[in-house]
Amino acid sequence: MRFVLVDRFLELEPGKRALASRVFPRDDELFADHFPGFPVVPGVLVTEAMGQTGGWLVAATYGFDRWPLLVLVEGAKFRRLVLPGEELRLEVTLAASRESSWQVRAEARVDGERAAEARLVYHAFDPVAAGIAPETFQGWVRSTFEAIGGAAALAAGGSRA
Repeated sequence: MRFVLVDRFLELEPGKRALASRVFPRDDELFADHFPGFPVVPGVLVTEAMGQTGGWLVAATYGFDRWPLLVLVEGAKFRRLVLPGEELRLEVTLAASRESSWQVRAEARVDGERAAEARLVYHAFDPVAAGIAPETFQGWVRSTFEAIGGAAALAAGGSRA
């Protein structure tokens, strides 16, 4: 799960909002180059973590029958540096939906302080119609969603924290 940038879901309410967390480990190899002597989580990875949180929200809203593809990051702002070992709280709220298009407002916070925000837009597609083997894809979805606590958050009625 090298590129799954959600460690766990704290809350998940399909069609409404999701709250997840992510900690980038201090010993992650990316910090050797970003930046030597002053490690900082790249803004693109903070954005991707927000995007994955929103993607899981959209997928859960569809009952995992359709899969979201991030097509637009708009108004991204980075308000503070995120350091290795800090816990990012990733909050995504559904702003609008129309057919297979979804918009969310995403925020990343560290210790309650806003680190980043953006408006994200997704297009949801049918993986089977796109030619993706359903058993492979659905197996990955189920195991990954379970590993990051999504199933437990859903079972708890949206809240795990």
